[in-house]
Amino acid sequence: DIDLDDNSEEGDTTIKDLAKTKKIICYFSAGSVEDWRNDYPDFLPEDIGQPMKDWPGEWWLNVNSPNVKAIMKKRIERAAKAGCHAVDPDNVDGYGSNHQDGFTYPQADYVEYMKYLADLAHQNNMAIGLKNAVEIIPALVSTVDFFVNEQCHNLDFNECWKYKPATDAGKAVFNIEY
Repeated sequence: DIDLDDNSEEGDTTIKDLAKTKKIICYFSAGSVEDWRNDYPDFLPEDIGQPMKDWPGEWWLNVNSPNVKAIMKKRIERAAKAGCHAVDPDNVDGYGSNHQDGFTYPQADYVEYMKYLADLAHQNNMAIGLKNAVEIIPALVSTVDFFVNEQCHNLDFNECWKYKPATDAGKAVFNIEY
């Protein structure tokens, strides 16, 4: 699981080199914008929501924005061109903590957003995972190809069990402990 932006600049062969012997999952944030990313200027003011707690320079995104969707399409196409086998779109849980994203969209809008991203990934011959966002796992078991959890063993062991619909469906669940 490797950062798409940090390893796909023109002339960087890291992903292609690793892909010769490994399956490469390319990380990008699909639910937030980071002011250090190259495509940051492409976001419109109305695309940007609340700042992300504990992450200076990062804000939640409007997942219903056509502009945001167009930027994510470019990111997924760039991942395919870079040689990624799969994508790991992060921060698709802005509905949590009483709409921490600053918008008032229901979980269903995030499910639809993930379906949009999954369709794009599959059109580009890549798998796609759902990171965290445990509340929407049941709605996406048949859509995404794998699941990624960050620190359920360390932070909230009960959260680990929320991946049971995924494992029951025979889907891989990757766990990251920092």
